[in-house]
Amino acid sequence: MAYKVASQMTSDLVTDTLKLALAHHKNPDFVHSDMGSQYTSHQFERLLNKFKIRHSYSLKGHPYDNGPIEAFHSILKREFV
Repeated sequence: MAYKVASQMTSDLVTDTLKLALAHHKNPDFVHSDMGSQYTSHQFERLLNKFKIRHSYSLKGHPYDNGPIEAFHSILKREFV
């Protein structure tokens, strides 16, 4: 597990966070995310391909596919704000 906090969700943020996780943990078989532009960026996809990590997405218009992490983000935002 790895995390970074920033004022904006960018490709650099998610890519740097994944690099941090990969430096400390065994490579996962896949990463699941929503279809946000930071996760569908060429930068993020190149990193996944480099480490042979498959990418799965929540279905478009179905954010509840990613419910547990969305709940975590909600709590995190409330605690920091």
